[in-house]
Amino acid sequence: MAKFTQVKDRGWITEKVVGHTIDRCKMWYDGEGVSVSLVKMPAKHRLDIHRHETWVSVLSYLARWCGRARKRNAFSAQGDYYFVEPGEVHIETSVNETIVLITKAEPNIQYPIDASGKNIGASAPALRRMADAS
Repeated sequence: MAKFTQVKDRGWITEKVVGHTIDRCKMWYDGEGVSVSLVKMPAKHRLDIHRHETWVSVLSYLARWCGRARKRNAFSAQGDYYFVEPGEVHIETSVNETIVLITKAEPNIQYPIDASGKNIGASAPALRRMADAS
């Protein structure tokens, strides 16, 4: 069955993502491994170096932001798209207020890493258990 959501009916929640606070509007979850959400970031907000155990697809909905992966900066504007492979180390920084459409594999285990590529904080198995419990 089709699901229609008008802008005025969207509900936003505040979440911690890799140690930073973001606003998310959960649009759809199939219960079988894929979810779609909108994510808001204020101007000059940086999600520090991190990685996910699953893939993430990012479409710039209302945005000007910079992503860094594979030692390459890429500026993105409205309508631009990028795909993050599982385990790929990356950083996202908003240039102005940003809204992106995120489609991702679930459970989406993500964790900050240090400059040498080691996990910071909870171990990946512990994060998996937390995701399974939610």
